[in-house]
Amino acid sequence: MCHPPRRMTHPGTPEISPSPPTAVRLRRRALAVAGAVAAVVAVVAALVLVGGAEPGDDDLAGDRPRRDAPGPGGAADTDADADAGAGAGGVGDPYFPAAGNGGYDVTHYDLDLAWHPDDQRVDGVATISATATDELDSLVIDAIGLDLATVTVDGEPAEATVSGDRDLEVVPAAPIAAGASFSVAFTYSAGPRTIDGADLLDPGWVADGDEVYAVFEPHGAATLFPVNDHPSDKATYRLRVTVPEGLEVAANGRLTGTTTGDGVTTWDYDAPDPMASYLVQVVIADLVFDETAGPDGLVIRHAFDADVADRYGTSMVRTGEMIDVFDDMFGPYPFVAYGAVVVDDPLGFALETQTLSLFGTDAAGSEAVVAHELAHQWFGNAVSPASWQDIWLNEGFATYAQWLWQEHDGNGTVDDFAEAAAGTSGLLDRPPGDPGAATLFDPSVYDRGALTLHAVRATIGDDAFFTVLRTWVERHGGGSASTADFEALAEEVAGQDLTGLFDAWLRAPRLPDLHEWVT
Repeated sequence: MCHPPRRMTHPGTPEISPSPPTAVRLRRRALAVAGAVAAVVAVVAALVLVGGAEPGDDDLAGDRPRRDAPGPGGAADTDADADAGAGAGGVGDPYFPAAGNGGYDVTHYDLDLAWHPDDQRVDGVATISATATDELDSLVIDAIGLDLATVTVDGEPAEATVSGDRDLEVVPAAPIAAGASFSVAFTYSAGPRTIDGADLLDPGWVADGDEVYAVFEPHGAATLFPVNDHPSDKATYRLRVTVPEGLEVAANGRLTGTTTGDGVTTWDYDAPDPMASYLVQVVIADLVFDETAGPDGLVIRHAFDADVADRYGTSMVRTGEMIDVFDDMFGPYPFVAYGAVVVDDPLGFALETQTLSLFGTDAAGSEAVVAHELAHQWFGNAVSPASWQDIWLNEGFATYAQWLWQEHDGNGTVDDFAEAAAGTSGLLDRPPGDPGAATLFDPSVYDRGALTLHAVRATIGDDAFFTVLRTWVERHGGGSASTADFEALAEEVAGQDLTGLFDAWLRAPRLPDLHEWVT
């Protein structure tokens, strides 16, 4: 994620002023933001806080008593006998303990969504393919405010019971053996909604009358479809989205075809690379598409709301060049396609949704922000955070990559950007290795995270540093990794103990003196 910059701390970064709120935004938040970019007052979508899934048929719940809501660790507070064989609610994330679920590993989501703009409603069929990691007599799925009609496990009807704000406990007709593959299918409907999130945004999906788009980071995918909503459980996706004629759809992966009839068109997208749920994107609008071939024939396709296409249609023109530069630095581009979608809304941020980054009208004109979101395809998307405490692995890396691009383009040096960031007195004292759930997108996560990498580079040298970055993607691409994993890799490649460096830059309560580490 990246944010329109304040006026101006980093040399070479274009200025973008904050924009006024739109009708769908219901509250203001004053934000200190950074990275590609630094701090700005942003207006963020915030709709209504809702409960868990809402079964539309009393038969779904049956007579089985409801499981207690998750406790602080994310697991339900019931006795051991009641929990035996049950998939746990929550994966124990230190910041969002109720997000995600244990007991199974999702391999694929098949989402069939039909948008009804007059009713502001999606009708969905979601099929989850998974493997049980434990014996399961029940499993928990994240589902927020979904109006459920049916739930089946391996084709057989299953009981489903709402638990807490986001959990749906599903009880199959027979227990699922550890190691067995199984599928869970849901038919449901949903309306646009957001939930309380971190300091920058309230995650969920938005429909403003003209456009639909998703902003799921960190744990809002469950507002659109049933999901194991944590980046530690990545999966492949197929998205089929049916809309009335006159509307178009942009989504993750490659467009494999469209089918038109009876006044509607179905858009079929295949995303064959593992993806964290917060990176799912579906945009429905009157869109203009622009497709070109990038390095090594990579499909680059951008989509622009028709109302802003004339103004921003050339804003992504250097994407292929950026990919070529980042290929050399970080290793081959990790996915089957890339592009950006620009909506007709001043979002106050941009979001690196996998293979299709989301931009508002206030960020699309910033080349620095474009580079930042592209860099996330390696750092955050190919390698996702093991927990949300590891968010600096996304934002610090993308910020440093943005500095590298600006240096390549002759708009200052990385040393210039590091000096500017280090001079933002008081803004970077929060330790980026543990920023806190409420300040997940603190300026320190971006700029001090990037300064951490700059200190590593100065300490171990350019050759070792870029070997670390390439090895990071090679070793962990397609999965998730932690700060501890990165520290271990850096020490492995450098052949030296870097504990003091990481303690100072990631965990100390004050920003270190840059000149003590970089000369």
